[in-house]
Amino acid sequence: NEIFSQKGAGWEEKTLGEVVNIIGGGTPSKKNEEFYDGDIPWATVRDMNSDKLSITNHRINELGLKKSSSNIIPKAHVIIATRVGLGKVCILEQDTAINQDLKGLIPKIKYNILNDFIFWWYKSIRKKVIEAGTGATVQGVKLTFVRELVFPLTSKDEQIRVVNLLNKFSSTIDNLEKQYLIKESDFLELKKSILQKAFSGELTQK
Repeated sequence: NEIFSQKGAGWEEKTLGEVVNIIGGGTPSKKNEEFYDGDIPWATVRDMNSDKLSITNHRINELGLKKSSSNIIPKAHVIIATRVGLGKVCILEQDTAINQDLKGLIPKIKYNILNDFIFWWYKSIRKKVIEAGTGATVQGVKLTFVRELVFPLTSKDEQIRVVNLLNKFSSTIDNLEKQYLIKESDFLELKKSILQKAFSGELTQK
């Protein structure tokens, strides 16, 4: 968060709509089974469970794509949730069609923006996105809100530096989480062992 909020020299502010094309999605009619079980991965918010999205629960075919407002977002690009799972963001590991709750962010060529830079920036503002959600039962944000988000534009070299730094931090955090889970499991096993000894009287034996 500090990296994006405390920008250095050479950074400038643009709106997200200025620097990327925001692509929407759609859902082929569920009443028509012939639209599904094809070769095209089709993503919903439920598929966005990690930073990289490689597998989707559903697939559609060319007819389903043609007969709906869904669009295919190319591999390595960023998708975000604008409804239901506000704040969620992923990088695609394969060309993937999306439903109406998602948006694909395709950088405009002239700005030379890295997809990984967009990904980390969006992660840094997801709390703001969540807080902006409206709706009585399902929280969402409008396309105008997404377009007007302030995006920090900087040189490609600076983007690479930022991405490498955040990837390193992310790797460190992942390792710490794994170590924590291992230790938590060890402590639970120790607790079970102590309780078993307590109930069997081993702890009070002379």
